[in-house]
Amino acid sequence: MARFNAGLAYSVALAFVWGVAYPLTRMAEAYASPMVISLARVALASLFLYPLAKRLVVNLKMLVASALNMGLFLTLLNLSILHTPNPGLAALMVYTQPLFVVVLERLMLKHRLGAMRVVGVLLGFVGVALASVRAVSLGLGVLAGLMAGLLWGLGTVMYSMWFSGLDPIVANASSSVLSIPIVALTLPIDPVVSLTLRGVALILLVVLDAQVLGFMLWFKAMSSERPSTVSSILLATPILALYFSALMLKSQLTPLELAGTAVTVMGVLMVIRSS
Repeated sequence: MARFNAGLAYSVALAFVWGVAYPLTRMAEAYASPMVISLARVALASLFLYPLAKRLVVNLKMLVASALNMGLFLTLLNLSILHTPNPGLAALMVYTQPLFVVVLERLMLKHRLGAMRVVGVLLGFVGVALASVRAVSLGLGVLAGLMAGLLWGLGTVMYSMWFSGLDPIVANASSSVLSIPIVALTLPIDPVVSLTLRGVALILLVVLDAQVLGFMLWFKAMSSERPSTVSSILLATPILALYFSALMLKSQLTPLELAGTAVTVMGVLMVIRSS
Protein backbone atom coordinates (compact mmCIF):
# COMPACT_ATOMS: atom_id res chain seq x y z
CA MET A 1 0.00 0.00 0.00
CA ALA A 2 1.31 3.46 -0.92
CA ARG A 3 2.36 5.71 1.96
CA PHE A 4 0.08 8.69 2.59
CA ASN A 5 1.83 11.93 1.67
CA ALA A 6 0.45 14.89 3.64
CA GLY A 7 2.28 17.46 1.50
CA LEU A 8 0.66 16.19 -1.70
CA ALA A 9 -2.78 16.08 -0.02
CA TYR A 10 -2.44 19.68 1.22
CA SER A 11 -1.29 20.81 -2.24
CA VAL A 12 -4.23 19.19 -4.04
CA ALA A 13 -6.69 20.63 -1.51
CA LEU A 14 -5.09 24.05 -1.96
CA ALA A 15 -5.52 23.92 -5.75
CA PHE A 16 -9.28 23.47 -5.21
CA VAL A 17 -9.47 26.21 -2.55
CA TRP A 18 -7.60 28.76 -4.67
CA GLY A 19 -9.50 27.62 -7.77
CA VAL A 20 -12.75 28.69 -6.07
CA ALA A 21 -11.11 31.98 -5.01
CA TYR A 22 -10.88 33.29 -8.60
CA PRO A 23 -14.65 33.41 -9.35
CA LEU A 24 -15.32 34.52 -5.76
CA THR A 25 -12.91 37.41 -6.21
CA ARG A 26 -14.49 38.32 -9.56
CA MET A 27 -17.90 38.43 -7.84
CA ALA A 28 -16.50 40.54 -4.99
CA GLU A 29 -14.93 43.00 -7.46
CA ALA A 30 -18.44 44.18 -8.32
CA TYR A 31 -18.43 45.81 -4.87
CA ALA A 32 -14.75 46.59 -4.19
CA SER A 33 -11.57 47.19 -6.17
CA PRO A 34 -8.80 44.55 -6.22
CA MET A 35 -6.71 46.81 -3.97
CA VAL A 36 -9.46 47.04 -1.33
CA ILE A 37 -9.98 43.27 -1.47
CA SER A 38 -6.24 42.65 -0.99
CA LEU A 39 -6.09 44.95 2.03
CA ALA A 40 -9.17 43.25 3.47
CA ARG A 41 -7.51 39.87 2.92
CA VAL A 42 -4.39 40.61 4.95
CA ALA A 43 -6.06 42.84 7.58
CA LEU A 44 -9.04 40.59 8.37
CA ALA A 45 -6.87 37.46 8.22
CA SER A 46 -4.56 39.07 10.79
CA LEU A 47 -7.51 39.73 13.13
CA PHE A 48 -8.73 36.16 12.69
CA LEU A 49 -5.38 34.37 12.94
CA TYR A 50 -3.50 36.25 15.66
CA PRO A 51 -5.74 35.00 18.53
CA LEU A 52 -5.13 31.44 17.26
CA ALA A 53 -1.39 31.90 16.76
CA LYS A 54 -0.87 33.77 20.08
CA ARG A 55 2.49 34.96 18.78
CA LEU A 56 4.14 36.49 15.73
CA VAL A 57 7.53 35.95 14.13
CA VAL A 58 8.86 39.45 13.37
CA ASN A 59 12.38 39.51 11.97
CA LEU A 60 14.12 40.42 8.73
CA LYS A 61 13.77 36.94 7.18
CA MET A 62 10.03 36.80 7.89
CA LEU A 63 9.62 40.33 6.52
CA VAL A 64 11.35 39.34 3.26
CA ALA A 65 9.35 36.09 2.94
CA SER A 66 6.08 37.90 3.72
CA ALA A 67 6.77 40.63 1.17
CA LEU A 68 7.58 38.09 -1.57
CA ASN A 69 4.85 35.53 -0.86
CA MET A 70 2.03 37.84 0.18
CA GLY A 71 2.50 41.62 0.19
CA LEU A 72 4.26 42.26 -3.14
CA PHE A 73 2.69 39.16 -4.67
CA LEU A 74 -0.88 40.36 -3.98
CA THR A 75 -0.03 43.86 -5.21
CA LEU A 76 1.37 42.62 -8.53
CA LEU A 77 -1.41 40.04 -8.92
CA ASN A 78 -4.04 42.75 -8.55
CA LEU A 79 -2.23 45.04 -10.97
CA SER A 80 -2.21 42.16 -13.45
CA ILE A 81 -5.95 41.54 -12.97
CA LEU A 82 -6.62 45.27 -13.30
CA HIS A 83 -4.68 45.65 -16.56
CA THR A 84 -5.59 42.44 -18.42
CA PRO A 85 -8.84 41.93 -20.36
CA ASN A 86 -9.32 38.48 -18.85
CA PRO A 87 -8.34 37.26 -15.35
CA GLY A 88 -7.36 33.98 -16.98
CA LEU A 89 -4.35 35.72 -18.51
CA ALA A 90 -3.34 37.07 -15.09
CA ALA A 91 -3.59 33.54 -13.69
CA LEU A 92 -1.45 32.19 -16.54
CA MET A 93 1.30 34.74 -15.92
CA VAL A 94 1.26 34.16 -12.14
CA TYR A 95 1.46 30.40 -12.59
CA THR A 96 4.79 30.67 -14.35
CA GLN A 97 5.87 30.41 -10.68
CA PRO A 98 6.57 26.64 -10.79
CA LEU A 99 9.07 27.18 -13.62
CA PHE A 100 10.93 29.74 -11.51
CA VAL A 101 10.76 27.44 -8.46
CA VAL A 102 12.29 24.51 -10.35
CA VAL A 103 15.27 26.66 -11.38
CA LEU A 104 15.67 28.42 -8.00
CA GLU A 105 15.31 25.16 -6.07
CA ARG A 106 18.18 23.70 -8.07
CA LEU A 107 20.36 26.82 -7.65
CA MET A 108 19.58 27.68 -4.00
CA LEU A 109 18.67 24.35 -2.36
CA LYS A 110 20.81 22.10 -4.60
CA HIS A 111 17.92 19.66 -5.04
CA ARG A 112 18.27 17.18 -7.87
CA LEU A 113 15.61 17.60 -10.56
CA GLY A 114 14.56 14.39 -12.27
CA ALA A 115 13.52 14.36 -15.92
CA MET A 116 9.94 13.35 -15.08
CA ARG A 117 9.55 16.31 -12.70
CA VAL A 118 10.87 18.82 -15.27
CA VAL A 119 8.71 17.40 -18.08
CA GLY A 120 5.69 17.41 -15.76
CA VAL A 121 6.17 21.10 -14.91
CA LEU A 122 6.57 22.03 -18.56
CA LEU A 123 3.49 20.01 -19.56
CA GLY A 124 1.49 21.66 -16.79
CA PHE A 125 2.47 25.11 -17.96
CA VAL A 126 1.74 24.25 -21.61
CA GLY A 127 -1.73 23.06 -20.56
CA VAL A 128 -2.45 26.29 -18.68
CA ALA A 129 -1.17 28.32 -21.65
CA LEU A 130 -3.35 26.32 -24.05
CA ALA A 131 -6.42 26.86 -21.87
CA SER A 132 -5.73 30.61 -21.68
CA VAL A 133 -4.63 31.20 -25.28
CA ARG A 134 -7.67 33.26 -26.23
CA ALA A 135 -6.72 35.81 -23.54
CA VAL A 136 -3.16 36.41 -24.73
CA SER A 137 -2.13 40.04 -25.14
CA LEU A 138 0.88 42.10 -24.14
CA GLY A 139 1.07 45.03 -21.75
CA LEU A 140 1.47 46.07 -18.13
CA GLY A 141 -0.83 43.30 -16.94
CA VAL A 142 1.35 40.59 -18.46
CA LEU A 143 4.55 42.08 -17.03
CA ALA A 144 2.99 42.49 -13.58
CA GLY A 145 1.78 38.88 -13.64
CA LEU A 146 5.19 37.57 -14.68
CA MET A 147 6.88 39.59 -11.93
CA ALA A 148 4.35 38.21 -9.42
CA GLY A 149 5.24 34.67 -10.52
CA LEU A 150 8.97 35.37 -10.19
CA LEU A 151 8.71 36.96 -6.71
CA TRP A 152 6.36 34.22 -5.47
CA GLY A 153 8.79 31.59 -6.78
CA LEU A 154 11.70 33.26 -4.98
CA GLY A 155 9.63 33.63 -1.81
CA THR A 156 8.58 29.97 -1.96
CA VAL A 157 12.18 28.76 -2.01
CA MET A 158 13.25 31.25 0.69
CA TYR A 159 10.39 30.19 2.96
CA SER A 160 11.42 26.57 2.50
CA MET A 161 15.00 27.48 3.47
CA TRP A 162 14.11 29.51 6.56
CA PHE A 163 10.73 28.46 7.99
CA SER A 164 9.77 24.96 6.82
CA GLY A 165 9.28 23.79 10.42
CA LEU A 166 7.27 26.80 11.60
CA ASP A 167 3.68 26.35 12.82
CA PRO A 168 1.47 27.19 9.77
CA ILE A 169 -0.91 29.29 11.89
CA VAL A 170 1.98 31.39 13.21
CA ALA A 171 3.46 31.68 9.71
CA ASN A 172 0.13 32.77 8.21
CA ALA A 173 -0.56 35.28 11.01
CA SER A 174 2.96 36.72 10.82
CA SER A 175 2.91 37.05 7.03
CA SER A 176 -0.55 38.65 7.03
CA VAL A 177 0.39 41.24 9.67
CA LEU A 178 3.69 42.14 8.01
CA SER A 179 1.97 42.46 4.61
CA ILE A 180 -0.58 45.05 5.75
CA PRO A 181 1.62 48.15 5.20
CA ILE A 182 2.85 46.85 1.82
CA VAL A 183 -0.66 46.26 0.49
CA ALA A 184 -1.96 49.49 2.06
CA LEU A 185 0.46 51.49 -0.09
CA THR A 186 -1.42 50.33 -3.22
CA LEU A 187 -4.85 51.43 -1.96
CA PRO A 188 -4.71 54.92 -3.61
CA ILE A 189 -4.47 53.23 -7.04
CA ASP A 190 -8.12 52.19 -6.80
CA PRO A 191 -9.87 52.75 -3.43
CA VAL A 192 -13.45 52.10 -4.63
CA VAL A 193 -15.70 50.08 -2.29
CA SER A 194 -19.47 49.62 -1.89
CA LEU A 195 -20.28 48.21 1.55
CA THR A 196 -23.58 46.49 0.80
CA LEU A 197 -24.56 43.36 2.70
CA ARG A 198 -23.82 41.16 -0.34
CA GLY A 199 -20.52 42.95 -0.98
CA VAL A 200 -19.33 42.53 2.62
CA ALA A 201 -20.36 38.85 2.57
CA LEU A 202 -18.43 38.19 -0.66
CA ILE A 203 -15.30 39.96 0.62
CA LEU A 204 -15.44 37.91 3.82
CA LEU A 205 -15.78 34.71 1.76
CA VAL A 206 -12.69 35.68 -0.26
CA VAL A 207 -10.75 36.38 2.96
CA LEU A 208 -11.73 33.06 4.56
CA ASP A 209 -11.22 31.01 1.38
CA ALA A 210 -8.16 32.57 -0.28
CA GLN A 211 -6.29 34.04 2.67
CA VAL A 212 -7.11 32.10 5.84
CA LEU A 213 -7.77 28.58 4.54
CA GLY A 214 -5.70 28.95 1.35
CA PHE A 215 -2.47 30.18 2.90
CA MET A 216 -2.93 27.80 5.85
CA LEU A 217 -2.87 24.90 3.39
CA TRP A 218 0.06 26.49 1.54
CA PHE A 219 2.16 26.80 4.69
CA LYS A 220 1.26 23.22 5.68
CA ALA A 221 2.19 21.94 2.22
CA MET A 222 5.47 23.85 2.31
CA SER A 223 6.29 22.26 5.67
CA SER A 224 5.71 18.75 4.30
CA GLU A 225 6.92 18.73 0.69
CA ARG A 226 9.65 20.23 -1.50
CA PRO A 227 8.80 23.61 -3.08
CA SER A 228 8.81 22.46 -6.72
CA THR A 229 6.27 19.71 -5.98
CA VAL A 230 3.84 22.07 -4.22
CA SER A 231 4.20 24.71 -6.94
CA SER A 232 3.78 22.20 -9.75
CA ILE A 233 0.57 20.74 -8.32
CA LEU A 234 -0.77 24.29 -8.02
CA LEU A 235 -0.62 24.50 -11.83
CA ALA A 236 -4.05 22.88 -11.56
CA THR A 237 -5.40 26.04 -9.87
CA PRO A 238 -6.12 28.13 -13.02
CA ILE A 239 -7.66 25.07 -14.67
CA LEU A 240 -9.92 24.51 -11.66
CA ALA A 241 -10.68 28.24 -11.68
CA LEU A 242 -12.05 27.85 -15.21
CA TYR A 243 -14.39 25.07 -14.12
CA PHE A 244 -15.54 26.82 -10.96
CA SER A 245 -16.09 30.00 -13.01
CA ALA A 246 -18.25 28.00 -15.42
CA LEU A 247 -20.34 26.76 -12.47
CA MET A 248 -20.50 29.99 -10.45
CA LEU A 249 -20.43 32.65 -13.18
CA LYS A 250 -22.15 30.62 -15.94
CA SER A 251 -19.19 31.06 -18.32
CA GLN A 252 -18.67 28.63 -21.21
CA LEU A 253 -15.69 26.28 -21.54
CA THR A 254 -14.02 26.17 -24.96
CA PRO A 255 -12.46 23.11 -26.64
CA LEU A 256 -9.00 24.64 -26.07
CA GLU A 257 -9.73 24.97 -22.35
CA LEU A 258 -10.79 21.32 -22.20
CA ALA A 259 -7.64 20.26 -24.08
CA GLY A 260 -5.48 22.42 -21.79
CA THR A 261 -7.09 20.75 -18.79
CA ALA A 262 -6.10 17.29 -20.03
CA VAL A 263 -2.48 18.37 -20.66
CA THR A 264 -2.18 20.09 -17.26
CA VAL A 265 -3.61 17.11 -15.39
CA MET A 266 -1.09 14.87 -17.17
CA GLY A 267 1.76 17.17 -16.13
CA VAL A 268 0.60 17.39 -12.51
CA LEU A 269 0.27 13.60 -12.30
CA MET A 270 3.84 13.25 -13.59
CA VAL A 271 5.10 15.59 -10.86
CA ILE A 272 3.16 13.65 -8.18
CA ARG A 273 4.56 10.40 -9.57
CA SER A 274 8.10 11.78 -9.45
CA SER A 275 7.60 12.59 -5.76
